[in-house]
This record gives sequence, structure tokens and C-alpha cells, in this order.
Amino acid sequence: MDELKINGKDYEVKFNHRFYNRIVEEFAKENKDSDTDGFNNLIAGLISEDPDAVVRAYRCACQSKTLPSMDAVGDALEDAGLFESNDIFGETYKAIKDNGFLTMKIQHLLKLLKDNWKNSEIALKVVKEKTGKRDQKNLQQAETDVEINKQAYELAKKQLQELGKQ
Repeated sequence: MDELKINGKDYEVKFNHRFYNRIVEEFAKENKDSDTDGFNNLIAGLISEDPDAVVRAYRCACQSKTLPSMDAVGDALEDAGLFESNDIFGETYKAIKDNGFLTMKIQHLLKLLKDNWKNSEIALKVVKEKTGKRDQKNLQQAETDVEINKQAYELAKKQLQELGKQ
């Protein structure tokens, strides 16, 4: 969708660097204590099929100095029939991924998850070398961390591939 009519005004819709900055800035304002990046949060919302993620994405993709409200964007998407699509989440993800910069940000997200997994493996190796029989709790925690990070990476990778296929 290249344009979205909101309250009688046509907004050009572009998923680009400006869109990325808006997503990050808005999320940071709303979630001051969060370590999560707004773009990663948006991608997670699309994966989990949260309709608010679609509305946030299109709102921030509007090419205008002042953005329309979430309600106005939601109404416009409803009027355009987007919510009747069986694949609104995949379509939104593909529109985002069509931009080279945003594709690189998605790849960066996967790299960070993979790095967390690999770093936890290194930490496990260190814990194994320094842990005696009486401190099995730290060893078990390190093993659990490796498994959690590995599964987080593999799950995100799989879900993004599935989202892109829809």
C-alpha cells in the first residue's frame, strides 16, 4: 500500500529509515525503562500477530511531519479492508523487509540473538572450567542459559521465515 487515506487526507506510506526512527523514538517515549528496541518490539508484534503492531507500523510509515493518531490510522486501515486480509502480518512484514536498510536491521536482530547464544556457550565453558562438584547450581544455570538463548535465536529465525512466506 503506497497511500493511506486518513480523515480525508492522503498519506504517502513508506517503510524506510524515517519509519525506523519513528518506531524507535515512540517506543522509547512510551517505555522509558525498557531495554527493548522499538523496531524489535514491532517485529515481535508482527510475529505474535498483534493488530496494534500493524497500526503502529503504518502510522510511523506515514510521510508527514505530524503523524495521525493510532485510532485514525486503525480506522483508515479498517476502511481500506486491510484487516480482512488473511495475511496482514506477513504483508506488513514484507513491506518492511522490501527496504534494504530495514532488512539489515532484521538481520542485525537475528545476529544479536545468535551472539547471545554463542556468548552463553562461552560462559558455560568458563563455568565448567571453574566450577567444582559443590557448585553445580551455577553450572546448571549456565547450561539453562545456553539452551534458552539457542531456542530464542532458532525460534525467531523460524518465525521470521514463516512470516515472510505468508
